[in-house]
This record gives sequence, C-alpha cells and structure tokens, in this order.
Amino acid sequence: MPDPNHYQVIIVGGRPAGATLAARLGQAGLRVLLLERTTLPSRPAVSSPAIYACTMRLLDEIGADEADYARQTPKLRRWVYEIRDDFRTVNQVPEVWGRDYGYAIDRARFDDALWRLAARSPSVTARQGFSVTDLLWEGERVAGVVGKAAGGGEERFTGDLVVGADGRFSLVAAKVKAASHDVRTDLPTSLYYAYWRGVESYDGTGPCVQIYGPGYGLGFLLMDSADDTCAVVTEGQSAVLDPDQRGGAEAMYMGLLQQHPQLWRRLKHAERVTTVRGMKKVGNLYRQAGGPGWALVGDAYHQVDPIDGQGVFDAVFTARVLAQAILAYTRGEQTWPQALAAYDTEARAETFPMYRETLNRVQRELYTRHSDWAFKTWLRWISQDPVYKRRLALLITRGIPAEGWLPSSVFFGALARGAWGDVKRLWRRDEPALAS
Repeated sequence: MPDPNHYQVIIVGGRPAGATLAARLGQAGLRVLLLERTTLPSRPAVSSPAIYACTMRLLDEIGADEADYARQTPKLRRWVYEIRDDFRTVNQVPEVWGRDYGYAIDRARFDDALWRLAARSPSVTARQGFSVTDLLWEGERVAGVVGKAAGGGEERFTGDLVVGADGRFSLVAAKVKAASHDVRTDLPTSLYYAYWRGVESYDGTGPCVQIYGPGYGLGFLLMDSADDTCAVVTEGQSAVLDPDQRGGAEAMYMGLLQQHPQLWRRLKHAERVTTVRGMKKVGNLYRQAGGPGWALVGDAYHQVDPIDGQGVFDAVFTARVLAQAILAYTRGEQTWPQALAAYDTEARAETFPMYRETLNRVQRELYTRHSDWAFKTWLRWISQDPVYKRRLALLITRGIPAEGWLPSSVFFGALARGAWGDVKRLWRRDEPALAS
C-alpha cells in the first residue's frame, strides 16, 4: 500500500514559481505536495507586479485564466518616460505573441489564482499556512521535509524530489548549502512601494506606466493597477534609499514623493491603501540549480534587480523548464544529474543575457552621473528615437533576444537622427530672420 505521506515531488513555496511548477507536474499526473507558509490571497513582502505577453503566453500553456488573475486590472499599452524637466517620451507596448499590452497585477490576486489552478489537479495536495522548518536526509540525498501548520504539531513528508520555490531567502537553499555564482554586489539597490487608490490619471487618455527619473541615484514608477489602485514604487542606490538615515521607510517614501511635483500632482488627493513595503540591497545572483534529491526554482534559483520588471517571467519560465526536467527524470528518459544539468543550461540560456543587460541598465540609469548638457542633447536624442524606443520595448517584453538588442547602428543612428532634428528645428526658427 502506498505511503500517504510520500510524494514524487514536494514543492516548498506556493507563489508563481511553485504554483506553476505544481500545475505543470499535476497536469502530467505526478503526485505533488505543494506547501506555502502564508495564507493566500496575500501580497508578498516585495513583489514585481509587471507582466507582459511573454509571461502570459507561459500561463496560457497551463490553462491559467487571464480574466481571473487580471480581474478588474487595466491593460497597460504605454510607458511614459519623464527625465528631470528636460524631456518626455511615450513608448507603446509592442504586440508580442498576440498581445499588445501588459498588466501591473495585484500580486495577491495573481498568486491566489495560480495557487487555485495548481490545487485543482487531482494529484496535487496543496496546503497553505504550513511552514517547512527542516529537510529530511538519506545519507547525502534530500529525502523530504519537516514542518508544521499554525497551532499544529510537527509533520514529516518524504519525497523523491524536494524543490525550493521559497524565494530570495530560501530555506531549502540554505539547508542544502547551495553555492552561489555570478554574484554582483557592486551595484546595490533598494526599493520601496505602496498601493494607492484614487490616483489622478496621468493625462486623461487611459492607464499607463509613468517612469520618472530625477537625474541620478533613484527613479520612480507609477503603474495603474487593479480596482482603481496604482502601484507607486521608488528604486535607487541603497545608499540613497536608506530608511535608517531618513526617519524610517514610511517617512522616507512619503518625503521623496512630495519632493517631486511631477509625481505628487497625481497623489496629493489620493489615499494610500497599503503600508510601505520594500527590500534593502536587492540580490543579483544565481544559485546551484540542484543536487541529490533537490532543486531550486524562481527567486530561490536566480535573482536580479527589478528595474525592468522581469521577476514574474523568470519565475514561471524557470518553473516550465524545471517541470520538463522532472518529467524527463520520472519517465526514465534521463538520470537526475542529466535532467538537472539540462534544466540549468536552458534556464541560464534564457535568463543570463537579460541578467547582464539589466545590470547594465542599473549602472547607466542609477549609478552614472550625467551632465546637464548630456540630458539636453544625446540622452534626449536616444530616448526619443523611434527605432531605439521600439527595440527597448521589445527587449522588456522579450520580443527580441537581450544579447545584442542595441547594435551600434541603432545607437549611433539615434544620435544622428536626434542631432539632425535639433538642427532642423533651429533652422526653421531662424528662417523668418534670414528671409528678411
């Protein structure tokens, strides 16, 4: 008789990476135990609300209902960039895989929808409010988990595989002593956010993402979200966004917003409906993908600065690739070391080029000090160039590979077109005087 406390796969962590992995494995008929320490719906402490067609395409594969996870959430079809008082530019979300929009989702709603999808599979046992406290071992191999529900006694479950989908501070990663690599600590950033209701429309022409850069050290995002709310985020150098030096996170966050009229004009009559949440010194790293009896997925496996909102995509993509590896292993097509190597190779091939480019953008946009002349000339020329804008939009939505997304021909072409445009405007301005 099968052991009711034994599973083919135990997944620790039930948010996007863990839930979509469980859904894929459950739909393939594997016996899965999905464990989440919180009770959903609830918003994670730090979350990326941005999703685009590249993410929704992966969710389509497992039958996730867009009308459910994006319920009462406006479709975002444009980004508005404002840089100091020097220039403004509007970029359209390109059509990729049949969608020309994204969402700033309510993560509580989104995570709950994915959890419910996974839990519907007959072979998936999904338990919320269960905290894993330790791992079980058979020699050098992970063999299960130990934990307990709130108010309950200790419980033990064994499994052929244990997957850590438990985020940046993964207990599974810590217990197996997963090695880190490709670590970047030279560009530390922190971020703080809250949701607001009744935020004034940017310009009365529909929802958008407003991106404001004061020039150096930090930036702001206002993203229209579910139920007439707006996610208001600030990210910057950790030395700049240091709540210990600014009277705490709430005082720092509110003070920064009030200092910038471009933002405060939209917020001064709005209501902040959540506390200020955030994270100091965002991690940029990869961890060892797995070992005997275990694997990592999502943020437990790979972390990157959220400046371009790639976190949810990375979570559901790595879950997809890990599911393929686990199925190859359980079907006897590959040994576990072979399957694990294939997972790590494919996940890295997709995520590493964007990882490098994201950190390049952090360097350029938060850690490089530009002169006033640069903002008024070449930075404006590039940012407002239609060819550059199109390629940047395709990069963010993963419509083009991150590797080589900005060839020199586009960069120097944007400079030339921008400079020539300024010359023509000056010429037209002088024409009446010349004619007289």
